[in-house]
Amino acid sequence: MNISHIAPLPEEYLALRKAAGLNSKDDSTAKTALSNSILSVCIRNDESELIAMGRMIGDDAYVYLIADMIVHPSCQSEGLDETVMMEIMKYLDRSAPKGADVILMSDIQAMALYKKFGFELTYPNSLSMRRTI
Repeated sequence: MNISHIAPLPEEYLALRKAAGLNSKDDSTAKTALSNSILSVCIRNDESELIAMGRMIGDDAYVYLIADMIVHPSCQSEGLDETVMMEIMKYLDRSAPKGADVILMSDIQAMALYKKFGFELTYPNSLSMRRTI
């Protein structure tokens, strides 16, 4: 297993999304998204295949958004999601200024993971909203 902070190739990212059952994106949009990340964390197996990733976007000052936390279905019981989060939190501990907001959207199953890292529900003080274009 190899952990790196080098963004995956768009085709690797898209293949991992597909394997995990996430909605599809086009190649050029994926390339732009990956290149605009503040941080990418990739985990590769011994054959150098991308098996887990997460990335962070934002202004690198006040607002950070954790996005694309993806683990290949064949590796979901290996704790790779926690490894990716540890790498992201190391970056934040080192680089984010005091008072910065780190936000994420989670499915129900992953909430326990994020709570381990100090994330809390914003409800009832706030709710998130989303619009997909």
